[in-house]
Amino acid sequence: MAAPESLRPRLCRLVRGEQGYGFHLHGGKGRRGQFIRRVEPGSPAEAAALRAGDRLVEVNGVNVESETHHQVVQRIKAVEGQTRLLVVDKETDEELHRRQLTCTEDMAHHGLPPVHDPWEPKPDWARGGSLGSSPDQKDVNGAPRELRPRLCHLRKGPQGYGFNLHSDKSRPGQYIRSVDLDSPAAHSGLRAQDRLIEVNGHNVEGLRHGEVVARIKAQEDEARLLVVDPETDEHFKRLRVTPTEAHVDGPLPSPVTNGTSPAQDGGTWKRDPFQESGLHLSPTAAEAKEKARATRINKRAPQMDWNRKREIFSNF
Repeated sequence: MAAPESLRPRLCRLVRGEQGYGFHLHGGKGRRGQFIRRVEPGSPAEAAALRAGDRLVEVNGVNVESETHHQVVQRIKAVEGQTRLLVVDKETDEELHRRQLTCTEDMAHHGLPPVHDPWEPKPDWARGGSLGSSPDQKDVNGAPRELRPRLCHLRKGPQGYGFNLHSDKSRPGQYIRSVDLDSPAAHSGLRAQDRLIEVNGHNVEGLRHGEVVARIKAQEDEARLLVVDPETDEHFKRLRVTPTEAHVDGPLPSPVTNGTSPAQDGGTWKRDPFQESGLHLSPTAAEAKEKARATRINKRAPQMDWNRKREIFSNF
């Protein structure tokens, strides 16, 4: 197995020959993405160092990891006579996944960033260990890490803010998919996998992707984004508390100690007036009916806007 410091994506520049580029692309069943199935001997693909088993990350500078096979093929055909493919072999792909890094063209030139580089997610944010972890995780200095939202102030640069926002059909919300190196987003502390809570002081958790994009673009050259990393997100969800700017440096909600979670309505905690006296009264029939109706309403899926069904990725 190659040493981690020698692993890097490869940028393959292909010029079409009389018989085409000379490689076969396929989508792998049970795994995400498009893969190089075969490279013809003596072909432009072989000359460009494309290899069987490579996973395709970008086509002509555009990330295609979430696109269908047909969409990727169309991107390759879009530029006549030549194409630029960013690919990773299996070992590099596994290393990027282990370190939760988004593959970029810059990595093909300079290699992967050193471990603990400021723009790489730190180990205690790792998704794999966050869901079942305790809220008093230790930070890199050994002290308990407070699970707080982060307020990121971005000022647009010549190339924009430098991050990619996406929504995932398997989970609600808008997420930071990637952050460009040395961009305004990176300098503000925005990180890949963050979930977006507020834009310029307005909660956007219930908005569609296009509506969130519009809020970010509402102010011409700056944006204020409240985000949570995966571990903080899970912690606040367990407490049934919506993160706000007040939690960035103010008092944090306390974990429930009696095994029950208080009800939350619009951010206001409802206390049982009989709880302190030790009484636990059953609800009346009318109260139970109202509670059941409210639960059904809360579970009801928002109406799908079919005009926006493909609008799930945006670059800033």
